[in-house]
Amino acid sequence: DTPAYLNFPGDKDQVRYGEGLYIGYRYYDAKALTVRFPFGFGLSYTTFAYSNLRLSSTQFKDSDGLTVSVDVTNTGALAGKEVVQVYVHDQQAKLARPPKELKGFAKVMLQPGETKTVTIGLDFRAFAYYHPGHDQWIAEDGDFDILVGASVADIRCQATATLTSTVELSSLLNRHSTIGDWLEDPRGRVVFAPLYEQMMAGLSTMFGSEEHDSQHDSKSETQAEPAEPDAIGMDMMGFLRQTPLLSILHFQESALPAPADAIVDGLLAQL
Repeated sequence: DTPAYLNFPGDKDQVRYGEGLYIGYRYYDAKALTVRFPFGFGLSYTTFAYSNLRLSSTQFKDSDGLTVSVDVTNTGALAGKEVVQVYVHDQQAKLARPPKELKGFAKVMLQPGETKTVTIGLDFRAFAYYHPGHDQWIAEDGDFDILVGASVADIRCQATATLTSTVELSSLLNRHSTIGDWLEDPRGRVVFAPLYEQMMAGLSTMFGSEEHDSQHDSKSETQAEPAEPDAIGMDMMGFLRQTPLLSILHFQESALPAPADAIVDGLLAQL
């Protein structure tokens, strides 16, 4: 039960770090394994309670960062120190990320019955990850869970904040990009939209259900609605999203106004 098991001790004088991002607690957390001493765990002669979690904002820019505050109370009979830990979970990262990542911590000394507010700042890097395609650290738009606790397995309170990215990124689309890639790329989606509608109309005619066809046959040309992706079926739509746009266009090339390669090159030139 260790992420390095398959790669250690390696071959001769070389060891491959095959665990990637999933080192230490990130591995056990991702596999939902119960461990005896979770990352961040510590023994104490007293106990602590967490309450009143506050965020400086629930909507923020990555360049502004976020401030996390929480009240910690010594609920035992002896004085003691507690290490307050802040973990971040990216709800919708495009690349694989660990379930929780430690992004800040602070130690507080408390007398019996005493309560103090602990404040921890989270900057751009607390929400960012390295994107090999862009060759830089980026923070994506979306919701992030802020998890506060005494260890990675002992989360006492949490809140959610929405991040707006200020990083200008170039498009990674190319001639081999899938339909899903085009739909998920902000600029690509806009450029691709007119062609996408035409493709869906053609594919709906080819793969659509008889029920869908009969519904459309009953309407006049002036009443006809644009083809809907769900007319193709979820399984087919899932397949299409994973298929390179160029391949689909080659399949429909006889009905296209220009060669498939020229159409894709034209779309890329507009990005």
